[in-house]
Amino acid sequence: MAPYDIYMIRPYEPKDLEQSLRIFREIGWMDGKDSDKDVFEAYTDGGNSLVAELEGEVEVFVVTRSGACKYLDDDIPFSAVTGVATSRVARQRGLASKVTARAIAESAANGAAMSMLGMFDQGYYEKFGFGNTVHYRISTFDPANLRVPRLTRSPKRLSKDDAKAMHDCRHLRKRFHGGCNLDGYGETKATTIWQEHGFGLGFENDDGVLTHFMWIKPKGEHGPYNIWFTGWETHEQFIELLSVLKSLSDQVHGIRMADPPRLQLQDFLDRPHATFRSRKGGDFDSDVLSQVWMQCRILDLPVCIGAMKFCGKPISFNLELTDPIEKYLAKESKWKGIGGNWVIRLGEESSATQGRDESLPTASCRVNDLSRIWFGSSTAESVSLTGHFKADPDLIQAIDKLVCIPTPAVDWDF
Repeated sequence: MAPYDIYMIRPYEPKDLEQSLRIFREIGWMDGKDSDKDVFEAYTDGGNSLVAELEGEVEVFVVTRSGACKYLDDDIPFSAVTGVATSRVARQRGLASKVTARAIAESAANGAAMSMLGMFDQGYYEKFGFGNTVHYRISTFDPANLRVPRLTRSPKRLSKDDAKAMHDCRHLRKRFHGGCNLDGYGETKATTIWQEHGFGLGFENDDGVLTHFMWIKPKGEHGPYNIWFTGWETHEQFIELLSVLKSLSDQVHGIRMADPPRLQLQDFLDRPHATFRSRKGGDFDSDVLSQVWMQCRILDLPVCIGAMKFCGKPISFNLELTDPIEKYLAKESKWKGIGGNWVIRLGEESSATQGRDESLPTASCRVNDLSRIWFGSSTAESVSLTGHFKADPDLIQAIDKLVCIPTPAVDWDF
């Protein structure tokens, strides 16, 4: 075996397909189906893929995808880390960390102001500056208990062949603060192929354009069916989708679905608590799953701070910022992280400029903590306890009083 420090990180090439598929099969993301190649090619289409070689073999694969994230009322460019895969022979070498850091750095150099990912567990991605976003609530309910009108028209059946139409519909969906759109429909197409028995149900307008839909992963005869992703622009369209689910209730007894942005599914259910109690411990247990599995970090501090707009007394302070990703970046990296001394001004117009103003109070933290405050998933007071945010209590209170950001709704899993 070659020494640990002999490796090569480079862009993915078509000749790497079989070795990359081997990694995906080794880690359990694929199981040798004939569709594996189609899934992989869709999954990487339009993304930026990097690999690491050991002894001429591809052993690490990382892919990112560009897009836009809604921050308050405006979109900012972002990059999603949609996959980090390491083979069985390349574990515990730190190689995946080097490839991931390079992928994030390339995203920043290409204009992404923030990065986001879905974590396999909390702890690993913190070393790259990522911090937790917010909890997601997923409920299992009996569609017969939905308090929605009876369906008045038949939905259109959708398949993997409608991936582009579904992707376009997702882009037009009603988005709130934190809502992300990914570029290139390959990611949507990959999901539809990956789920062998998945299907979609939706509606088109008079011009034949898909306006609202659901992509569903079934299970057996009676469910629970999993609502994997949806697209809708109006509340009326969302209600119609719930009516579709209710129309399935004569056979399907369980639907598993995340709360839509700014809404609670419980509000649409008849006697939800009684149902939860009666189903407890059964095959269609209605217990609610609430977890944090998305993380984010700032890549371009002036852009991200500049997007903050608040009503109230403005505040300014020095920020001594530490970026943990710096130790994983190669010397030749164009992007060096965002650590250093900054002057932060928050108000109706906010800004971040490099330097220091001795007349201002000072705070210090890691990018992880700042990203959570900035995104609206935590407060300065909270990360002063759970993270590394340090400042005078008066400054902490002033920040939390001014920085009032809606709870982010990242309703696109990756």
